[in-house]
Amino acid sequence: MRVVFRADASAVIGHGHVMRCLALAEALKKLGAECVFVSRPGGEAAATAIGAAGVPLHLIDAAENDQRADVAATSAALGRRPDWLIVDHYRLDAAWETAIADEVGAVMVIDDLADRPHHCQLLLDQNWHDSPVVRYAGLVPAQCETLFGPEWALLRPDFAAARSQLRPRRPEVVRILVCFGGADAPNATGQVLQVMGELGRRVELDVVVGAGNPHQAGLLDLCAGLPQAHLTVGARDIAQRMLAADLFIGAGGSMTWERACLGLPGITIAIADNQLALSRRLAEAGEGVDLGMLSGDALARLPAVLESMLADPVQVQGMGAALARRCDGLGASRVAQRLYGLRAS
Repeated sequence: MRVVFRADASAVIGHGHVMRCLALAEALKKLGAECVFVSRPGGEAAATAIGAAGVPLHLIDAAENDQRADVAATSAALGRRPDWLIVDHYRLDAAWETAIADEVGAVMVIDDLADRPHHCQLLLDQNWHDSPVVRYAGLVPAQCETLFGPEWALLRPDFAAARSQLRPRRPEVVRILVCFGGADAPNATGQVLQVMGELGRRVELDVVVGAGNPHQAGLLDLCAGLPQAHLTVGARDIAQRMLAADLFIGAGGSMTWERACLGLPGITIAIADNQLALSRRLAEAGEGVDLGMLSGDALARLPAVLESMLADPVQVQGMGAALARRCDGLGASRVAQRLYGLRAS
């Protein structure tokens, strides 16, 4: 089976689209599939990750908002007719998918916004919604198969492997993982570190940023002034770091299901609108604390929230245990098997 992925990464849109597609590509490769990525330039760290996984990458020259040019460029990069074209892109919709449909066996869409129509045979939304069928009513063809919920969450295999190592966490919070994804354009990491420095608490801070983070120099200076903070750029062992941490401070997005797989509770501060709803829902379910969108108000509330959680480690452990029941880390394997099953049918 041959599978082509169309996804982009950049400092503005982050690396989540490419990374979850890469998790699926790795699962498909284990089943014998040939996988290829097609992307616009701009996501150097994501391109490095694709290359490290041994997956070919074709860069296309198309304006970000020109779907017609994007279709033409993607079509030229397809090569041998793929069995599946998998699209994970908020700026592409049914018009794009329809225009390229005759050149591929079938189209799968990965989405979580439910804000535009799609022309596809399979749609995946890995987030937690009460009525996902209602959300996508009228946005997908009647014959489209849908996969909804975190049981289908696209995580790399190291997360499922790390889950087998899960043990009860320490009876106190001594290590906090601070991570706002691969890009962090607004430098939420730096703003949180400034707040943490004012707290004066001797909690170990494991600070992780992407290789393409544009604020590295300033973050190095901040961490130098915080003896309990250690900065890692482009970490490849996030699963193990989540296992070692007692608490998380960072963004929502695809990291949510990575944390859920490993039962790591967190304080979330959104850096993109599409992170808000899920983080809020999990907080309402008692599986974390959400401070909303990055703002002066959110940062001002952080010290009190953190002090409260440090003072009640039993509550923190309970949040993590509840979160861990939502995702087992095997979603990419399930989706890969479903793609093979649909092809056979």
